Amino acid sequence: MPVTIYGYHAIQELLRKGLVRGVLFYAKRNKKTEELLALAAEHKLDVNRTTAEELSRLCGTHDHRGLVLVLESLPLEYRDNIALSLKKLRAENALVVLLDGITDPHNLGAILRSCDQFGADLVIIPKRKAAGETQTVLKISAGASNFVNLMSVPNLRGALALLKKEGFWVYGAHMTGKPVNQVDLRGRVALILGSEGRGLGALLQNESDELVAIPARGHIDSFNVSVCAGIMLYEIRRQQGWF
Repeated sequence: MPVTIYGYHAIQELLRKGLVRGVLFYAKRNKKTEELLALAAEHKLDVNRTTAEELSRLCGTHDHRGLVLVLESLPLEYRDNIALSLKKLRAENALVVLLDGITDPHNLGAILRSCDQFGADLVIIPKRKAAGETQTVLKISAGASNFVNLMSVPNLRGALALLKKEGFWVYGAHMTGKPVNQVDLRGRVALILGSEGRGLGALLQNESDELVAIPARGHIDSFNVSVCAGIMLYEIRRQQGWF
C-alpha cells in the first residue's frame, strides 16, 4: 500500500537513506525544493510538478509546504528475530529502549527523535495496543525514525528475558524510583518507559532490576513520556562517557 510523506526534514532523511521507491511531487521550486530534487535525482527517484491543491489531496492536509513524497512502502527497519538482533549488540555500553504501550504517535515520534540523538541501539515496542509507524510518527521524528532500529514484539516481558541473558541491566522509569542521577547507569542498559496514562505497568516494574525517576520540584506529579525519554537518555549517555 502506498505511503504518503510530507514535511521537508522527513522527506530529506528518507531520500538521504536512498532505500525508497516512489515519486516526489512538488508545487514550486525554491532552495529547499532544489535540494530534495537533487537527492531524488541522485537516487533515480521519479519527480513530478503539480499544484498545491493536488498535494493537499495526496496527503490529506494543507500543511505539506509544497512537497509530498509518495512511496510504494515505508522502509522502517523492523527485524523479526530479536534474539539475533541482541546478539549483534556487543558494545559495552549498548542501549536499548522499551516502550510499554505508547499510544500517541506524537509521543512515539518525539521519543524516536531522542533515541536517534542519543544513539539508542534498539527500540522495542509491543505489536498490540501501541502506536506504530505512521505519517505522524515520521513527521514528528523529523525523519529520525529511519535511523532508529525499531522492532515490534509480541510481549515486552519476553524481550526483557532475552536482554537479561545478553547482560543488560533493566531500568524502569517510574515516579517512585530512585533519582536517576544517583544510579550507576554505566554498562549495558535497557530502559523501559510506560504509557501516557497509566505509566509503567506493575508486571514490568517487577521485571526491572531497578526503578528510576527524574528529580523535580513541580506541582504536577510526572513528566510527559517523551520529555522523560530525552532526560533519561541524556543521563544514561552522560554517565557512559558518550559525550
